[in-house]
Parts: sequence; structure tokens; C-alpha cells
Amino acid sequence: MPTPHDELTLLQARLEGLESIFFELLPFGIALRRQQVQDYYNKRFSSATRAQASVARSELKRNFNTRANQVRNLVDSAESLGSVDDKFNLISAAACSTGEQPDMLSANVLKFCQNLLFDNNVDPALFDTLLINTKLRPPEARIMMACVMFTGTRQIKYGESFMATRDLLASIVSMIRTKDFLARNDPFFTEALYFMEGMEDDASSQHPQ
Repeated sequence: MPTPHDELTLLQARLEGLESIFFELLPFGIALRRQQVQDYYNKRFSSATRAQASVARSELKRNFNTRANQVRNLVDSAESLGSVDDKFNLISAAACSTGEQPDMLSANVLKFCQNLLFDNNVDPALFDTLLINTKLRPPEARIMMACVMFTGTRQIKYGESFMATRDLLASIVSMIRTKDFLARNDPFFTEALYFMEGMEDDASSQHPQ
């Protein structure tokens, strides 16, 4: 079933907020509080305008304000699930459109995601069950992909061995595509494709032919 345009726009904004949190705020120890987030982007704006005198200030200010608003809105949603210091709450809030409830995750999806996020570990038997025998709701599909994308590692412990993060994500994306769990224009699905492509390019640059 196609996702309405307004819902796609909401999901895109939440995904961008999630990326800002994981790639910009958390690495620099910025607290996910409304004032601290705004202060961070205000400083980014000041630094950018000092470095580039000819930059379009109004457009740049609009860009930083948009990112700050995306983060604050996502944090507000995550607070309804618990602590915003819990990465799973942030991902769950981002992956749900209007009317979708992150607290309705199946036990297997929840266990897979928490093991992955907090222990960098995947149980092969559990993962096989998810790939073969589980019908995922759209938020569950998005959360699974996001938990892989935001692990921050290239290798994930898989039973007694290791699996490349890209390969784990590729298995999930293939399942979602084959079983038609998400629309092809879903922002999380699209971002997963870009993520895999980026990791493949990184691997190629590190191991040239």
C-alpha cells in the first residue's frame, strides 16, 4: 500500500533528525535538550558565516533552524517512550508515522534490535526466524534497518563469527523488498539503499583492484 505524501514528508524529517543526532550531536556530547540543541546550531551558524563572508545568511539560517527543529521534534516524540538517552527510543520514534505505535513491536524484533544496538550482536537463529517466518509491520521494518545503519560499526558479531554491517542490512532490505513490507519510496528504505552503496564505495576505496 502506498504511503501518503504527508506521511512520507514526516518520516523524512524524522529520519533527518535522527541522522543529525547520531552524526552531529552525539559525537560531540551535545545533550538532547531543546536549549542545548538550539545553542549548538546557533554556534554552527555563527562559525559558518564567519568562515564564508559571502554565504547567503538567510538561507543558511533557515537550514540550521530546520535541522534544530527536526531534532527537537524527534526528541519530543522519543520522550513519550522513555529516556532520550536511549538510542532505541530515538530510532523507534523516528520510524513511526502518524498512528503507528512503536510499543507494538513483536518480541523477536525488539530482541533483535536491542541486541544489535546495545551489544553489537546478532543471534543467527533469531535473525533467520525474522527473515523467513515473520510478517513485519512498516515501523518494525524501518526500525530494523535503522538499528543496523546506526550501529556505528563495520562488523557485527554474528553467533561465533562476524558479519559485515552492509551484508546484514542487505539481508533485511532484500526481505523487505521481496515481501513488500514497505513502499519503495519510503525514506528509510531509500536511505538503506544509499547506506549500502556508500559502504560498498568505502570498501572499494580501501581495497583497490
